[in-house]
Amino acid sequence: METDLISKKEVLERTGISYGQLYRWKRKNIIPESWFIKKSSFTGQETFFPREKMLSRIDTIKEMKDDYSLDELSDFFSPNPTKIEVRADELPSHNILSEDTLSFCTTLLPVRKVFEFPDILNMLIIEKAKRIQVPREELQTLFLFLHEKFTPLKDSALELVGLRKGEEYIWMLLPLHSELIADHLAQAVLKFDLQQMMEELKITLTNTKGV
Repeated sequence: METDLISKKEVLERTGISYGQLYRWKRKNIIPESWFIKKSSFTGQETFFPREKMLSRIDTIKEMKDDYSLDELSDFFSPNPTKIEVRADELPSHNILSEDTLSFCTTLLPVRKVFEFPDILNMLIIEKAKRIQVPREELQTLFLFLHEKFTPLKDSALELVGLRKGEEYIWMLLPLHSELIADHLAQAVLKFDLQQMMEELKITLTNTKGV
């Protein structure tokens, strides 16, 4: 929808960044190229961006750019989470998971001293799913589904969708912004942008390391 987009001119005016900064961030993939949307206008072509994501991303960059280099920021926003792992005894100090979620998820995994990024991301998804009152047995099904099918290294641009029909839940991984056409008796109870969750979690874990 047009209201979900923001023009390049408005981005520059609202955020106070320069044209040069915008395209340096693009070259470093700090702002994904896929967010640069070309649309026809009476002057020829104009560039637009997804409004909420773009403004939120620029706010985050402005908060971090004094403490991190462009290369470090590029790594934060990269879909590659291979460098991030957290010792099991340090994970509670990051304050992203409740004790109940941590206990619940770790019983479904082999015993380990260090958690890698994909496992922590899956735990965070369970934490958020609990807040919308997904039944506990369905949380277990969801966690095992993610553990088996979701590979952030390969599949960053996905969203998680949960449908409920009666007492039955169905979990799906779909390309971002896919149009979902489902049985009219099915209700969408959950829709998470996994790419955005990955980016936010990477920043959180990196910024709190050693705290």
